[in-house]
Amino acid sequence: MCARYSLTKEGISILIGEIEIILSIGARYNIAPKQNIPVIFNNGGKIQEKEMSWGWNTNFSDQPLINAKSETISSLPTFKPYLHQRCLIPADGFYEWTKDKTPIRFMRRHDEPFCFAGLWRVTQRKPYDVEIDVFSVVILTRPPVAPVTQFHNRMPFVVEPHNYDNWLKNDFAMEWTLKNPDETPFDFVPVQRELNNVRNEGAHLIKRGLLQGDLL
Repeated sequence: MCARYSLTKEGISILIGEIEIILSIGARYNIAPKQNIPVIFNNGGKIQEKEMSWGWNTNFSDQPLINAKSETISSLPTFKPYLHQRCLIPADGFYEWTKDKTPIRFMRRHDEPFCFAGLWRVTQRKPYDVEIDVFSVVILTRPPVAPVTQFHNRMPFVVEPHNYDNWLKNDFAMEWTLKNPDETPFDFVPVQRELNNVRNEGAHLIKRGLLQGDLL
């Protein structure tokens, strides 16, 4: 599962084939479902960046659907209509929790950015009788690798950088990309418990915290 992540750079550059996408955004340390997040997607053949709401509203739950298992998206009716609407979600860390609710941040050695795989869709709603388009996204997940295995049975699906272009543009390469995730190792560190509240934000949240065993 991926229910919280970070994008702490004020601006990052993502290379997709020969196209450079530059994200000029404020640093965010506690990105949560229902918030607007930066998404890179293929809009009619043009690679663009757009803010989308994290989570799909459904008829079977009061809570938005925020994740999709990469192994089953091709067979489930919830996702099959949107398999051609693939996207990338830039990040530089994601969080899981210990049994005592200590948040653990997983990141690359030098806080290098990476991209989750996702699916996007657009629906319509009518506030004040005016129809508007609502763009929303789900993040794909996969079985975990070490060290995530110590903390959870799922992790976000991270796309290999050389597959960004294929993931966004090439329907024939979708299954191959899903079978070849980015296996670059992650470092991890316990961070501040204030991160547990989605309303909290700021660089202090990712300062090293204490695991229960550190107190013994």
